[in-house]
Amino acid sequence: MEKTIILEPSSNTHTMTNVLNVENIDASILKIKTTEQSKVFHGEHGTLAIESENVIKYVQQELNPVTKKLQNSWD
Repeated sequence: MEKTIILEPSSNTHTMTNVLNVENIDASILKIKTTEQSKVFHGEHGTLAIESENVIKYVQQELNPVTKKLQNSWD
């Protein structure tokens, strides 16, 4: 069954359509299986077409020097 998932929850959420399966590898990596006609949407940017049935989504993490914990990196 195809579904739409949220890739990056934020004030301008990234979503991906035509997803068949999502596997959490760890806190920063998703393994995604698509229909090869998947699209990524983001409110401020254009649409990205996905032509592969296998996608790895990775979020870079870095150590916060104050809290000493890993956190997602932001541009």
